[in-house]
Amino acid sequence: MVLAEIAVLLIGPLLVGLSMGLDRKLTARLQNRRGPPLLQPFYDIAKLLSKRPQMLGDLQGLFALFCVAFQAVAFGLFAFGGDLVVAFFVSSMGAVFLVLGAYSAPSPYSHLGANRELLALLAYEPVLFMVIMAVGINGSFLISEVPPGLLERIPLALVALLPVLVILLEKSPYDVPAAHQELATGPYVEYSGPYLALLELARWYQLAFVYGIATLFIWGPRPAGDVALKLLLAFALLFAAILIDNTTARLTRRRMVLFTLTAGVGLIALNLIVLYLAGVI
Repeated sequence: MVLAEIAVLLIGPLLVGLSMGLDRKLTARLQNRRGPPLLQPFYDIAKLLSKRPQMLGDLQGLFALFCVAFQAVAFGLFAFGGDLVVAFFVSSMGAVFLVLGAYSAPSPYSHLGANRELLALLAYEPVLFMVIMAVGINGSFLISEVPPGLLERIPLALVALLPVLVILLEKSPYDVPAAHQELATGPYVEYSGPYLALLELARWYQLAFVYGIATLFIWGPRPAGDVALKLLLAFALLFAAILIDNTTARLTRRRMVLFTLTAGVGLIALNLIVLYLAGVI
C-alpha cells in the first residue's frame, strides 16, 4: 500500500505533464494545426532547468521554492490518504506564494499579473473548498475513508469542478491571470530559467490535486482495478476544458469572479439542499 501511495505521488504530476502535451496537441488539431510533440512540456522543463537563473527580485527564487514545496506537500497528503481540508489549505498557501513572488519583482507587468492571479484565487478557491465540504459531508474528510458512490449523491459538485479546472489550466473564458493577448504569462512574466521550471512543476502538482479530488466521485480511494476509469475521467474533464477554450472568448475579471462563484457555489448548495430535503444528510 505504501509503495502504491509513493507511486501515485511520483506519477501524478508526470501524468499532468503528459496531459499538458495532449492539451496542446488536441488544441492544435481543433485549429487545423499539427501542434508540438506530446512530450513538449517535459522538453520545456528540461530546457528551463539548463538555463542560468536570472531574477529581478531577491525573494523571487525563495517564493518559487515555497510554491512548489507547498503544492507537492498538498498532493502528497492526497496520495497518502490524508485530510482533504488540510491539503486544500496547504495548496492555497502554495498559490499565495506564487502571488507573493510576482509582487516581489519590481515590474508593473508582474504586479498586474499578481493582481489578476488574486482574482482567480477569489474565483476558484471558494468553489474548491465547497466541493471538499460536500465530499466530507457525504463521506469523510480523510481521503483514505471516502466511500464510493459520491457521483450518485453529489453530481453537481463534480460539475462545479470544471470551471476550477478551466481557471487552473488558464483557458478561455477564464484565462484572466495569463491574459495571453496582453501580458503573455501573468504572474510568471518576470521568472525565467530553473525558477520558472519550479513554478511549472508546482502547477502540475496543483492540477494533480484537483484531478485527484475529481477521481473520488466515481470510486473509493486507492482502487486496485480502476486506473483506466481514473484516466478516462481526467481525460473527459480535460477535453471539456479544451472545447470550452476553443468555443468561448475571455470574460472580464468581474464576470469571471461573479459567474464562477455564483454557478459553482450555487450548484453545490443546490445539491446539498436536495440531499437534506430527501433525508440523506
